[in-house]
Amino acid sequence: MVFALVLTSFMPDNTMLNDDNIRMFFIARSKNANLVCYDLNIDKNGKVNSEEPLKVYWINKTDHMGERSDLNYFQKKMAYGYNSKMTGKGIFEISLVAFQARKVILERDQKGKYRGRIVINGKPAALSKIFVQAKPENSMKVSWVELTGIGLEDGKIVTERIIPD
Repeated sequence: MVFALVLTSFMPDNTMLNDDNIRMFFIARSKNANLVCYDLNIDKNGKVNSEEPLKVYWINKTDHMGERSDLNYFQKKMAYGYNSKMTGKGIFEISLVAFQARKVILERDQKGKYRGRIVINGKPAALSKIFVQAKPENSMKVSWVELTGIGLEDGKIVTERIIPD
């Protein structure tokens, strides 16, 4: 049972209904097991909030298992926040504040389900997870970042490890 729970929390297709929101992707870190979740911010009619298309929050996996908490000001502005721009009807360009090199495009797939499209290892993919490996000597510095998603062309898991300059 524990194995199933661990496996499920790191499955690439981690989209699930979560309080009236739909999980687009999450960030896991080497520092601890807590997750930063990015959920589609929709109203009761299923319409995406054009001012704030994603709700971002912590899920505690250590001290207070499962507890949800908002990001603080510093976390939003320096680490886990995002900027968004509506580029079409129901389409948003998302720029993560700490990883602006690649944009995430929130859009509907052929079945009408939202996804976060991004290029991973040269292939279009639906982003499911970002893992951040902190430097052992300074957890505020990043050794590498790994993107994981589902390839849009073949449905296979695709990953890419990025080492910052």
